[in-house]
Amino acid sequence: MARKLTLFLCDSPFQHESVDHAVELARAALRKGHEVSVYLMMDGVYGPISSQKGEPFKMPSVSERFAELIEEGLKISSCRVCMELRGVLAESLPEGVDVGGIFDLSEMIAESDVVVNLVGGS
Repeated sequence: MARKLTLFLCDSPFQHESVDHAVELARAALRKGHEVSVYLMMDGVYGPISSQKGEPFKMPSVSERFAELIEEGLKISSCRVCMELRGVLAESLPEGVDVGGIFDLSEMIAESDVVVNLVGGS
């Protein structure tokens, strides 16, 4: 039986391992046939920006990894207010990333069987 998983991500790439954990949890759950949603809030909105590159350090692009998962069925919603406060433009996100609000998060949580909060430490 397919379950619904929501990942709540508040960290930017290369800040904490939480972004990598979110990507790998989403990948594993999708491949097992589960429905997976990610809600990006605070610095999490930096994750799918297509200009983010890890090339100098031979690290994979988070944006490309998110785009691949979107093709596999991942649903991503990014907080509009968090984006505006950080100067992140909707055009800088891969196709398939929804720009929404806190009500989207509340719906995701209400519809989910499991919610995983991925927030790095200081």
